[in-house]
Amino acid sequence: MVRGTLKLAPYMKSLRENPLLAPFAKLALWYAEAAKAHPFPVGFATTGIKTSAADLFAQKVIERREEIDWRRQATFTIFGFFYLGGFQYSLYNSVFPKICLPIKTAYKTHGRSISVLAQVFVDQALHHPFLYFPSFYFVKAIATGEPNKLDFTVNKYKAEIVESVQALWMVWVPCQIVNFGLVPMHFRIPFVAGVSFGWTVILSVMQGAFDRTREKPTAQIEEIDDKKTGSQIVVKN
Repeated sequence: MVRGTLKLAPYMKSLRENPLLAPFAKLALWYAEAAKAHPFPVGFATTGIKTSAADLFAQKVIERREEIDWRRQATFTIFGFFYLGGFQYSLYNSVFPKICLPIKTAYKTHGRSISVLAQVFVDQALHHPFLYFPSFYFVKAIATGEPNKLDFTVNKYKAEIVESVQALWMVWVPCQIVNFGLVPMHFRIPFVAGVSFGWTVILSVMQGAFDRTREKPTAQIEEIDDKKTGSQIVVKN
């Protein structure tokens, strides 16, 4: 059995004995074993599928769109598989532990608590504002076929980063404290993927609102001389 599920064994046993919940209990145990045995492929697949599904949920259920914005869907799918499932897996499971190991060693009594706070700070104050969001905007530039991808990324960052980071911190600061403090290493990406479904829905809806604002035509005012009356007519487009 996977380490970290031993404490849940009595509960899992009772779930397996329940005819309605037994299939879900078996699926949960199978997933736990798969995540332990093959952490990267499971995390990669889970995160990519989750991100794609969350955007579809946002578009069809929250926004009630009649037609799916497939470029937006492509943005979230590509970003979900390759950034979240690929790069972020290595970041959370390899880089962060190495960064915080000296802290645990230096502070014998409260080293674990301090290292958790350090990881949350690095993740939320450095990783997301300066790497996650720029990468997301660049992937969006690729998916939407923007001719000047760098300018698009920079302009999106300037226009949206403040509101995006505020929303991010409301969701992820408490969740990452739990993630880094309590969740077993091999469960970190699946745990993040679960919480991230809700966050991705929020991000997707925000992106839809940002895009509609950006695409809204700017009102133009023209003054036309009326030769018959000598007055001016104001036309707004």
